[in-house]
Amino acid sequence: MANARIQFKTLKGFPEATDKIETQTFLNAAKEIVTVIETFGKLFTPVISDMNGNINKLTKVYGTDVLKYQYLEDMIVLNVNVDDFAANALLWLKRGLQLICTFFENIYNDAQSSEALKQHLQDAYERTLKPYHGFIVQSTIKIIYSWVPTRSQLLGQGDAQQENIEVLTNYLPTMRAQLDRIDALLKSHNLDDSRKV
Repeated sequence: MANARIQFKTLKGFPEATDKIETQTFLNAAKEIVTVIETFGKLFTPVISDMNGNINKLTKVYGTDVLKYQYLEDMIVLNVNVDDFAANALLWLKRGLQLICTFFENIYNDAQSSEALKQHLQDAYERTLKPYHGFIVQSTIKIIYSWVPTRSQLLGQGDAQQENIEVLTNYLPTMRAQLDRIDALLKSHNLDDSRKV
């Protein structure tokens, strides 16, 4: 199993959907995704820094009142018309997580089990983050993404890869459900800012 850079079975993953999303559990799952991206290589440092920055912002707000902000929804709703610091951090974190979720969904659904993953990452980027990036950021991303590791490098070979794929069977839908809920939450309060960076 040592040949796989990622072992999804070691991740706790995103919490099953209940009434509300527990802030701490969500942030822990997001941190795990950052460790997944770290296995992609040094060139992905800007992506990692961006996601860590947004996790830290949300952690900071959560830390100001862990009871009041026990649930992610409350952190957002209670600050509508107060300030959008947490909402903006959540918006960009959600977009980064959607990118990774879509990337692994593409890998999971690839009937050919292609070794080269650049196309899967490019497709995920176009469907998630690209609309919010200006030309300079898009150009940088294009260079970074061409260095994404292969399927075998990330998920291993043979039994190791099969085990990762099996874990993704449950991991990805739970992650997707969480992101869809966050998406709906932000949109319902007009916090889904579509300006480019």
